[in-house]
Amino acid sequence: MNNEKPIRVLVLDDDRFMLEFVSHLLRDLGVSEVLVAEDGKAGLFVMSAQVSAIDLLICDIEMPGMDGIEFLRNIADQYYSGKIVLFSGVDPDLLKATERLASVRGLNVISTLTKPVTVGSLVAILAQLSIPIPRRPDPARIRQIFTVEEIQQALAADQIDLFYQPKIAVSSRRVTSVECLARWRHAQYGYVSPDNFIPVIEQSELINDFTRDVLRKSAQQLDLWLQEGLDLKISVNVSMENLDRFNLPEIYETAVRECYVPIDRITLEITEGKLGKDFAQSLDILTRLRLKGFGLAIDDFGIGYSSMETLKHMPFTELKVDRIFAHGAAKDPATRAILESSIKLGKALGLNVVVEGIEAGTDYQLAVELGCDEIQGFFIAKPMPGGEFTEWLAKYEKTIDERF
Repeated sequence: MNNEKPIRVLVLDDDRFMLEFVSHLLRDLGVSEVLVAEDGKAGLFVMSAQVSAIDLLICDIEMPGMDGIEFLRNIADQYYSGKIVLFSGVDPDLLKATERLASVRGLNVISTLTKPVTVGSLVAILAQLSIPIPRRPDPARIRQIFTVEEIQQALAADQIDLFYQPKIAVSSRRVTSVECLARWRHAQYGYVSPDNFIPVIEQSELINDFTRDVLRKSAQQLDLWLQEGLDLKISVNVSMENLDRFNLPEIYETAVRECYVPIDRITLEITEGKLGKDFAQSLDILTRLRLKGFGLAIDDFGIGYSSMETLKHMPFTELKVDRIFAHGAAKDPATRAILESSIKLGKALGLNVVVEGIEAGTDYQLAVELGCDEIQGFFIAKPMPGGEFTEWLAKYEKTIDERF
């Protein structure tokens, strides 16, 4: 490359907001040619249609359809020689593992980024290219995507909506519960996914109010469904940053009882990768949450740091196997082995085992054969607003036999 040749960048991410945001920042930095793709297959198509080479790929790992790892395998087979940046909201160790895999395949990964991406991180990336950054950004803009103040205003304005992704029981194929997922209804960007604002909330004092608000809204929606005669349970994500107060069980109990729903219909999902922060305090709070009647799920199992000892002592009722060990498991022996061992471990410990991230019929059939209890993923349905979910459920109940 020379100083007169424009940088050509391709950004791959299934999050439309992130595509728009990163593209906008790159153009602000003077990158005139920014191409985008929403999954690996689209990325391969975009690359095949180019006359001039792509200088830099900024690639998400977690995408529906062809994910980032499959995409990297394909471009390695095509001898792609440009630079690559991997980014995602997954555990940093998983990002590093993907970086090592790409290097083994002969690809040139120059950096990894965790979401949310910042202007400063993009400046650092472009500085590694062999040509200078065309324009220097305003120092005031080198910050996170959203500030604490912006999110605080969003919470005050009630701009956090909940989407619901169904889980089905393997035994009956009927919908047993839903996972409640927060979305920011942004005036400029539309719905913003949690990867882009939850990290900011976790690093501030907003996390406790945010989680309590999500729990309350989830319980209110469950109350409406129960009144309509729907036999459902709900799962709500809880950050380990929430486990900083010994009276948390009472706070959550009050929030749910005010909505007149049984506590035993609510499961709190805890991400595995952060379980070791303060074992004694976490064990105290989680045990008392179980005493109150809440179910407890260990989320994203397999990508964090939890030991067998942690699983032995923590009072979990459910194990959720991370999507990276379900996607493509029917075709990949190593992935299948990890999926099978995770399910067996959960069953041996007496836990309800949920396999999430199921996108294909072959992976669904494998998870069923391996003995999991529940399935979650795009193969069943995408997350959707409450009203849309009710309509979807009515249609689903009528077409179960046709779907499987």
